[in-house]
Amino acid sequence: MTSVAADEQAGRHASRRRSLVAGLLALGVLLLIAVGAIRDTTPTAVSPATAPDREFSAQRAFSQVERFAVKPHPVGTAEHTRVRDYLVGELRRLGLRPEVQEAVGVSPIDEQGDPITAGRVFNIVTVIPGTAPTGRVFVTAHYDSVPEGPGANDDGAGTASAIETARALVADGTRLRNDVVFLITDAEEAGLLGSEAFVKDHPLARGRSVVLNNEARGAKGPVLMFRSTESNSGLISMFGSAAPMPVADSVYAELMKLLNNDTDFTAFKPGGMAVLDSAYANAGTLYHSVLDDPAHVDLAALQQMGDNTLALVRAFGGTDLARLTTGNDLVYFNLPPGLLVRYPTWVATLLGAVALLAAPALIFLARRRGVVTLRRTLLGTALALIPIGLGVGVGVFFWDLLKMIRPEFSGTATTTPYRPELLWLAVLMLAGTILIAWYALLRRRVGSAELALGMLTWAALIGFGLGIVSPGASHLAAWPALGAALGGLAALRCPPRWRVLVLAAGLLPGALILLPSAWNTLPTGLQYAGYAPMPLTILFGGLLLPLIEVVWPRRRAPLVPLIALVVSIALVAAGLLVEPVDKEHPRRTSLAYGLDADTGKAVWLTSKAPDQWARRYGGADATGRPMAELWGGGSKLLSPAKAAALPAPSLRVLADTTQQGVRTLRVRIHSERGADTVGLRVYGDSATVRSLTVEGRSMTPDPAGFVFHAPGSAGVEASLTIKAASDEIRLRVTDVSRNPSEMSALPGFITPPDWLFLGDTRISVTKAYTV
Repeated sequence: MTSVAADEQAGRHASRRRSLVAGLLALGVLLLIAVGAIRDTTPTAVSPATAPDREFSAQRAFSQVERFAVKPHPVGTAEHTRVRDYLVGELRRLGLRPEVQEAVGVSPIDEQGDPITAGRVFNIVTVIPGTAPTGRVFVTAHYDSVPEGPGANDDGAGTASAIETARALVADGTRLRNDVVFLITDAEEAGLLGSEAFVKDHPLARGRSVVLNNEARGAKGPVLMFRSTESNSGLISMFGSAAPMPVADSVYAELMKLLNNDTDFTAFKPGGMAVLDSAYANAGTLYHSVLDDPAHVDLAALQQMGDNTLALVRAFGGTDLARLTTGNDLVYFNLPPGLLVRYPTWVATLLGAVALLAAPALIFLARRRGVVTLRRTLLGTALALIPIGLGVGVGVFFWDLLKMIRPEFSGTATTTPYRPELLWLAVLMLAGTILIAWYALLRRRVGSAELALGMLTWAALIGFGLGIVSPGASHLAAWPALGAALGGLAALRCPPRWRVLVLAAGLLPGALILLPSAWNTLPTGLQYAGYAPMPLTILFGGLLLPLIEVVWPRRRAPLVPLIALVVSIALVAAGLLVEPVDKEHPRRTSLAYGLDADTGKAVWLTSKAPDQWARRYGGADATGRPMAELWGGGSKLLSPAKAAALPAPSLRVLADTTQQGVRTLRVRIHSERGADTVGLRVYGDSATVRSLTVEGRSMTPDPAGFVFHAPGSAGVEASLTIKAASDEIRLRVTDVSRNPSEMSALPGFITPPDWLFLGDTRISVTKAYTV
């Protein structure tokens, strides 16, 4: 008997070892598959300048970036004019006939409480005529930059891609069926003004069209087609079949609603144009930075952008566009090797329902086999909300915690460090730590199988819910939940020696979708870690619980969450330590100066949470609507400043008539110091602006008035009809300059240290006029 018992015990130990090895191998393979899915969408190839003429070459496109993106060139500056003339010359050199559309654009973005944004724009437009057009294919990008950086990526890369695409088409010599329009828009950074003016005024904006818009929110990484206009089945299908590297995910259209960023897409869409919006976003610290220069352009990303653009122009240019611009909406996402999965949104709803049915089917079968009890499964489902909720909460406050430790982190436009990889790993590891700690505490009390089924149930519920309210994001949970449920059902029916393999097979959708999606959404910014990366990682880990149980140690199990926590803390510490703060890796600081020419008083204005240098300029909370003229809405800190010898903007009344109590004024506003923006507001509760026209462009009146970019040397003419109870109307005129170099001439200004650069800088002078 003793020998038999010993043999049985040895057999159990051997079986345990085999299961342990199989479980570790399965987890390792799933992790490698997830890493492979991430790498599958990362561009690496670069075509040299000697590539065939009909092909796109990143080296050739980059030579364009080196020529025009050398200095900041915001709208209304001399450098902006130089860049425009250079681009027009390059298109003429290709044998094309570009035109410059001069117009007035009005921002399509609704900024409640802020003045209307408008401006004078100069769009560059040229056409390669088609042989039998069914519409037009647009290649678009914007050529203006922010005042603090040369804009080599944003949007020099997109502009250079358009020029190189035009060169390749001309060199090919084969005309396409449809017209190809190259539209290099102006004043995108000021509020999408150039694209809005094009859609409103240009005849080429009429009729059927497909727009390929290229942008950048960083300096490298995959070029992601992150949103499209509705009825996109034809667009997405063509994109998936024609683009050489079609990286896209319908979930990003939802994430864009969280980000404080926009593109010309928002202006094109109301004009009835079918748009595919693409951008790369890794290395987001360089976005709107002094380091957005040619030295920080990634040629592999530029190559992917150009290859996709050229291939799509040829594909869209040779087809009947009437068949592409109508149809249903699709769900779409990437799977290796280089595939773009796509299906109608109604399938997403059906898929979510199937996943939701598969989860209780697994619970029913597991209960019949005596693996779980219903009461404990329901308890496990309720308790599964704890790690998901904790992941969201920790992720939401993760960036704030980093800023408490390193206050200089505040100076990034996208809440992304220069060297973010260790902190990205820390985010995923913290999510894993939360899940493992929860599992370790409840595993024996509730049951490992019950906890696993609880996480699976929530994945299925999330997939079903998203399939109804947000189909474009439903694949994140529906496919992983369905795969895990089917794997669990098969594992309950197969021999024990095959269970680990069957379970791992069911978890393949989770490895291919959940973990890559968690990693790929991290470049949007650590501020958003709680919205997708952490909950997605926890869901993936929750689906892995059956495999984790196989490798779970029988002794010293509490060490597992403790080790995970130590690793997480070590990753955070290492990420903070390796993150540089020096003149090669500067941080953004914001400062504004406002002078009231009537009182002679001046103020400094900083952000609500200034860095250690800007803190000297901020004191009390700044409240009141006049601050919107100086630096938009939102909370700011204000302190007194010395008055500078800056001339006030002038207002001249050109015409003044009154009829039936309604007064019509025609005025000219001029910045005596040559500021790049002027503005006007009517003051007084008894005065109501009924109509407003600026530089011939009719606008919807706004109580906050308007600001006008690039007024030119002649200034801006505005006509207002005003209903007022009084014979006198008070107008307040403002001019604003955004050139950071002008700050050094202000009294009391101290140059920031070399690890800071001035961004979102404004100098404003206001004066009241009574007419």
